[in-house]
Amino acid sequence: MATNASPAISDAELSAILSRLSGKQSVQSLLILARDTGAIIRATGAITRPTSPDHPLAAEYASAVYRYVKASEELVGALENIDGGVMGGVAREKTDGEEDNGERDDMRLLRIRTRRRELVVVPEDPRYVLVVFHDTPSAP
Repeated sequence: MATNASPAISDAELSAILSRLSGKQSVQSLLILARDTGAIIRATGAITRPTSPDHPLAAEYASAVYRYVKASEELVGALENIDGGVMGGVAREKTDGEEDNGERDDMRLLRIRTRRRELVVVPEDPRYVLVVFHDTPSAP
């Protein structure tokens, strides 16, 4: 998988993002994982509360999400290998200022929604994977 062309966010920017997201009413928890290993860099919210002394909830979530991110990256790579980034044989039009520099397609966002929660996973930064756990409101 190619590295992203996006510039890495600074630690100050990351702290500002975490602070802004933590203030949102629907956000239950946040996880910041190391992009290369999946190790927890920071965890906040409900997942930091252990359900028992031998049940590290944040670590379990981190492991599951990191495996999902890696599997999704493999899928993106496999799709790229199938058609070279051209879906159905129809070349995508480049937008203004976009260059074809030979880079592969990169994953930008994963969204998982269940009845109980929604996870938004942002693996775009080369150093971090941001995971936001949202409350899923009940249907009326």
